[in-house]
Amino acid sequence: MQSEQPSRTDVLVIGGGPAGLYAAFYAGWRGLSVRVLEARVEPGGQLMALYPDKIVYDAPGSPQIRAAGLVAALLAQLEPLEADLRMGEVARTLGPDGEGGWIVGTDKSQYEAGAVILAAGLGALLPRDVRIAGVETHPDIRTDLPDPAGLAGRQVLVVGGVPQATRAALELVEAGAAVTLTHRRAGFRGDPGMLARLEAERSAGRLRVLAPAVLSHLTPDGAELTVNGEVAHVQADTVLVLNGYLPDLSPLLGWPLEWEGEYVPDGPGGQTVLPGVYVVGDLARSGGDFKLLSLAFGQAALAANHAAHHVRPELKVRPGHSSERGGYPRPASQI
Repeated sequence: MQSEQPSRTDVLVIGGGPAGLYAAFYAGWRGLSVRVLEARVEPGGQLMALYPDKIVYDAPGSPQIRAAGLVAALLAQLEPLEADLRMGEVARTLGPDGEGGWIVGTDKSQYEAGAVILAAGLGALLPRDVRIAGVETHPDIRTDLPDPAGLAGRQVLVVGGVPQATRAALELVEAGAAVTLTHRRAGFRGDPGMLARLEAERSAGRLRVLAPAVLSHLTPDGAELTVNGEVAHVQADTVLVLNGYLPDLSPLLGWPLEWEGEYVPDGPGGQTVLPGVYVVGDLARSGGDFKLLSLAFGQAALAANHAAHHVRPELKVRPGHSSERGGYPRPASQI
């Protein structure tokens, strides 16, 4: 459970993509308390926002795995360590805490930590703006995955062909909402199981699908669509427009990290010019244009272990072999 006044942690990871989740795991594995800030409403970074349904072939140890499955595995690896995951928070400010650590501010809170690992990838992945005529007339328009339970019993129009639209429609139907799913093309994206469920729900009449269709404008009580040349009015208490995400680095560019374009210069272990602040993954200058999962995982492990030594000098940078530890360490909250 998230407290109103969050306690100081040993390590704060900015970015809940694969590099950030793995950095959080390794810091937790060293016995440190860890918090992760993620701009989206769910962890996974680019893997979940841009291509959760696609197969990844270069993840270490997995000949092939869906992007969403890789995120699920990273979360399962992290779960026993009780990291504090804060979703829907964009890191905006960075300053010293007066105790050798750092304070990171978001729109919701401020977080103190002994070390910071910057794993923000391409930047905060924020929903695309809604550019539909009449958008100002409808009282409840949303652009990211909602809590399905909060829309139970409501009429919901889901707009989009991305995997998140398919997933949202299915979750809302399961929660008891009356759902219409529409897209300008006939096809929807999702993994095979998700698409099979979509067809089953449509065939059973539990989910209305209007595709291909052209959404001409929104109204105070729904939307006007053109389907097969005919105008159809769809009643909707909530309109959920899911058209993908765009990266935004601007909240971080003012941080004094001696930026080189979209990269942060880094030394051994991902150390930046600020003591106790590390960078991994797509943002790290040392990786150059090699935006690879394997590289990001290696950088994350190195940065986490250097951060462990920075926060607790009695801990060696080299962690030793996990096979010799005999299981997960106790979470920091139990130490």
